[in-house]
Amino acid sequence: MKKHREIATKRDIIFALSGGVLLSAAQPPLFSGFLSFFCLIPLFMALRRKCSFSAFALGYLWGFTSNLLSLYWIALPTFAGMVAAVIILSLYNALFALAYSFVERRSEPLALGLAPIFWVGMEFMRGYGQLGFPWMDLAYSLGRYPVFIQIADIFGHLGISLWIVAVNALIFAILIAERRRLILAVSLIVIFTLPLLYGIICLRRPAPEDTIRIALMQGNVPAEQKWESRRANVNLYAAMIDSLDAPVDLIVLPETATAVYHRNYPAIISVLQSASERAGAPILAGSLDFDPERRSTHYYNAAVLVEAQHISESYHKMELVPMSERIPFEEKLTFLRDLDVGGSHFARGERYFLFDVGGWKFGAPICFESAFSRSSLGFAREGANFLVNITNDDWFGMTPGPYQHANFSRFRAVETRLSFARCAQTGISLFADEKGRITQSLPLQVKGALVGEIGLSKRMTFFARNGQWLGSGSLIATPLILMLIGLLLKN
Repeated sequence: MKKHREIATKRDIIFALSGGVLLSAAQPPLFSGFLSFFCLIPLFMALRRKCSFSAFALGYLWGFTSNLLSLYWIALPTFAGMVAAVIILSLYNALFALAYSFVERRSEPLALGLAPIFWVGMEFMRGYGQLGFPWMDLAYSLGRYPVFIQIADIFGHLGISLWIVAVNALIFAILIAERRRLILAVSLIVIFTLPLLYGIICLRRPAPEDTIRIALMQGNVPAEQKWESRRANVNLYAAMIDSLDAPVDLIVLPETATAVYHRNYPAIISVLQSASERAGAPILAGSLDFDPERRSTHYYNAAVLVEAQHISESYHKMELVPMSERIPFEEKLTFLRDLDVGGSHFARGERYFLFDVGGWKFGAPICFESAFSRSSLGFAREGANFLVNITNDDWFGMTPGPYQHANFSRFRAVETRLSFARCAQTGISLFADEKGRITQSLPLQVKGALVGEIGLSKRMTFFARNGQWLGSGSLIATPLILMLIGLLLKN
């Protein structure tokens, strides 16, 4: 007998809305990340026995609610960008709901068992390519709980997302079960406990013996002032460097701290070179750069290491913010370069360049790149001993945006077991150890120098060696599973 397919009711809509609210409430800066273990339960309830159209709509509503409440701050620099982000990102949640519902109409237990695979495949796809935006991945809700995120050195942060979905699915299965609740409860305890035990073991491991002393310069300079008064801006940082009262091995300035193309403004860079000589330490500075042979089309958001008598080769940012730093696919569709959407047309960097300080190597992911596992993996595979992220979050003011952005540092540190320094123009600047714990930080909208020591790693994690096998595998498996179920199980 064919099962009746239901359309969405007001009750289902309320369930979808409430699940989206739960995920939003689990995001930084709130201390309620544990809510992510329950955020999918209302969606599972709403999707029971739904037709494909209703499932898609309910999944979209769940995503629209969570994305809007979590990402509204994007409207400060670009309202159109915020609207586009919420509309597009919600489609991925709708696709998950559609895949889940396809299986649920045939077998609800099977759908719940496959939900973690479908979800991780969706998150991997959402973060892939030039349109990639992994900001709302479930794993990031647990950043404040270091013991929960240690499995990332094996599975990457997507492994944490898979775990969260599995816990949601088991709790829901217990709620609706008519029998075998004890087996489900034991399964829940085991699945919830194993990552915690691994986390406890990891947190007890000794810290690296070798360390490096770094000074992070948080100038708290508003973006408009930086670009309008370039000489005053670089003089401010030079004065901050001169005020350091103890020697350091490396000084870090934020993203585009020079506010110039450093190849064209030697007078500006000379101020930093003099400051470096007085401090006795190299300065990593955010800057702008271009390819002299392809200047009209290849200019970059960059990082450069400035020393008294030398300026290093630049690292060019590879993960560019869609529609803000670059219009996706404009290298193929050249007419897109003529569009003016209020952003830039930066070229993408082509390699993971490492800087050298006293024989120790480090990568410098810029701004948005800290949201991507693949960026930190690229530096780790090149042999980095630590990571330094430079960024400018002034655009987002005193909203959740800077807190969410800073939260990524924890995951990149655990995935690679590389200590992480983050220098932000207006905050939040911080140091995180290789276990993802924030050891020091400067709050938003505060001027100051944050000085601290971080460990230097000499090993590579399983995840760094093998990459995003879980995400790519889940994405490949999802359509194959759906086709197989469609052939073997009747609706």
